[in-house]
Amino acid sequence: MKYRKVISMCLSSIIIFSSIFMNGIAADAYTVITSNESQQILSRGVTEKNITYFTTDGFININVLDVDLSDNNTSISTIFNPSGFKDRMDVEDMANGNGAIAAVNGDFFDTKQGFIVGASVKDGNLLTVPYYQGNYATFAIDKNNVPSIGYWKSTSLSITLPDGSQIPVSALNNVGSIGSGTSCVIFTKDWNDETPGLSDSYKDLVEVLVDKNNSVLEVRQGEGPVAIPDGGYSIDATGDIAKVLSNLKQGDKVIKNISTDPPFDNFKMAVSGGTILVQNGSIPSQFTDNVDGIYARTAIGYTEDKKHVIIATVDNANTRGMTESELAQLMLSLGAYNAMNLDGGGSTQMAIRPLGDSQAKLQNEVPGFERNVANGVGVFNTAPTGNLYAIKVEADSPNIFVGTHRAITVKGYDANYQPVKIDQNSVSFSISGIAGRFDGNEFIPQSSGDGVIIARVGNVTGTLKIKALDAIADIRFTPYSVNIDKGTTTSISVIGKDINGYRAPIEDRDISWTVYNNVGTISDGIFKAANNDLSGALSANINGKVGNLMVKVGQGSDFDASQLPKPLNFESIDSKNKEVSVSNTNDSFKFMVFGDTDYNTLLKLQISLKAASIANKDYPLVVFTGDVNDKVLKSLTIPYIKAGNSYGVYDFRNSTFIMLDDTNGGLLSSNKDQWSWFLNTLNSVKGDNLFVVLPKPVWGSDGFKDTKEAQLFEDTLQKFREDTGKNVWIIYNGDTPFYTTLNDNIRYISNYGTNNGGGSMDIYNDARYISIMVNGKDIYYQDKNLFTK
Repeated sequence: MKYRKVISMCLSSIIIFSSIFMNGIAADAYTVITSNESQQILSRGVTEKNITYFTTDGFININVLDVDLSDNNTSISTIFNPSGFKDRMDVEDMANGNGAIAAVNGDFFDTKQGFIVGASVKDGNLLTVPYYQGNYATFAIDKNNVPSIGYWKSTSLSITLPDGSQIPVSALNNVGSIGSGTSCVIFTKDWNDETPGLSDSYKDLVEVLVDKNNSVLEVRQGEGPVAIPDGGYSIDATGDIAKVLSNLKQGDKVIKNISTDPPFDNFKMAVSGGTILVQNGSIPSQFTDNVDGIYARTAIGYTEDKKHVIIATVDNANTRGMTESELAQLMLSLGAYNAMNLDGGGSTQMAIRPLGDSQAKLQNEVPGFERNVANGVGVFNTAPTGNLYAIKVEADSPNIFVGTHRAITVKGYDANYQPVKIDQNSVSFSISGIAGRFDGNEFIPQSSGDGVIIARVGNVTGTLKIKALDAIADIRFTPYSVNIDKGTTTSISVIGKDINGYRAPIEDRDISWTVYNNVGTISDGIFKAANNDLSGALSANINGKVGNLMVKVGQGSDFDASQLPKPLNFESIDSKNKEVSVSNTNDSFKFMVFGDTDYNTLLKLQISLKAASIANKDYPLVVFTGDVNDKVLKSLTIPYIKAGNSYGVYDFRNSTFIMLDDTNGGLLSSNKDQWSWFLNTLNSVKGDNLFVVLPKPVWGSDGFKDTKEAQLFEDTLQKFREDTGKNVWIIYNGDTPFYTTLNDNIRYISNYGTNNGGGSMDIYNDARYISIMVNGKDIYYQDKNLFTK
């Protein structure tokens, strides 16, 4: 049965599957294909959840804070740069500067002058008033710890002078409002320690310093910045108002008339943002502030019982952001009864302090660098620090090779989840399940298998599960090769694989580096290129096992690679690389794999026809991982499967073949319906063995453009393998005559057929095919020559 006859059968399964599977979470422009959630506790009243949606429009990465307002040791506050919000700061530094366990960005702000657009309150003190009224909502928590969301207004903004006259106040702590000539601006220490002072923009600036008792201390004109009085403020104006202020004298009493609706002094904190997204459990029919497009987003809301505050960020760095209406739907799905939009785009940031850590760290992905923002929303654990209650035992990876090192970190926290500093020298370690030794906080396994590291500090213990891998069978580098400008640096990481493809990072102390042709230097995983145009290599020796990394600096140079030490050859020690006999029965057979059969020379045509001839003679099935030319098709007398720009499934004897299309750099980009179909098809695989056939690689420069999709693809097949016990082989069209590797017991194997990238082929070395032999659940392979001398 030819593969092309299978396509019509697959189309009906796609339609059936769509009607079942697509009843998931739907949004404006995407449907969720699959999702993943992970959660961690930050304190007794605060949890952080990461949600990843893989959708028909790409990945969406969401981080969510759930804050329990009923917890006595949990609070929420407006935060900003401790020196004042005149100087903006990124959210991570803002969280650490204020001692928050979690924080997100807050209000919109003027990107040139930095002033905050909306109303803000901290510890019952009004920091800013709404710059625009009616469109920008405010989230607030009152003195009874009850949250609310509404559109705040300024009801009174003026200064009463000693003679009873009033002058209008245009803003509070807003430097952008000074120069109107018909109003003034009040500045407190929340904005900065010093007044704005004379500048080219405000040449006739008058500043009146007022103490905490509303008495004038000094009237200043044409002078630089000066300290704002503690508990007091300065009144700054230009133009006509400045002339009025210049008549004030030391000791004069002024009255500051600033009030808001609702009254700001009823609230512990407030921070503004954009439109209301959810109101009393429903999405408004119209948003008051439309920020159209798909962007990174930040939102804040609370549950119907007003006991929990929900804060969410949606990234747009290598992932899909959201529209405002999608964000509203998200907040509803997270349990928000009322919610509003905060600043977003490049400002969207969430920092969290993991349990046991002393510093908050950026949790979400931001494009390029963390933007400095004017203010934020901070979440605090207000409990006093107590004695050590529990410890966390961590390592960069739980996988480690026998005879190599892995640094173990121990972190502590008290009963209220406040961090407790631990002297690492006071930690005692032991190991169970495997043999191993400790050198300080470094663990070196001496036998392979699953083990548990036990750390003890006094009477407190913590554990860490680890997997000790046997001998290194393959060494891989990131990046795959180095092409670098002269004199610059790049980081290089090394991964080892065991014979089954299980991976573990190799620490730099376990690597002996050799540099060839003076291409640069390497230390602690950082390679610094030479200042000349050179080509060469870095050779990594790990307990006698060698891997070579090719390096090109600048324009490069001639380099004789034959001088390099012989690297590990996985194929030579691979137990599946051998010829075995088959009986040509339902569960004992072999099939042939050949790559592309395109030809631009007569020689390549003859090579492809030779492959077809061998397939007809020796095999009941042939798999082509690339295009198949008409001459080959006409010559075939056996069933064939081919990879290309379509997808389908074919059961052959005791094995199932799934053909997928990744011609456009991934499954999703090649066909939006393909992932859903693939997941559904996995649930109905009949055979003992699964072979996935692709026209392009999964990994590498020619693989999936989105490495997150590549990892999801591999993880999906890994879970399938673990759940079913079936073998999983991925067969694809490569760029070398033959290649194979294992990733966590999933086999990757490739052949390039006639697509060797050049105009000629050496028929005795380049013309190759793969023979795959199936004996029940035992599968073997051989890389074979089409032509022999």
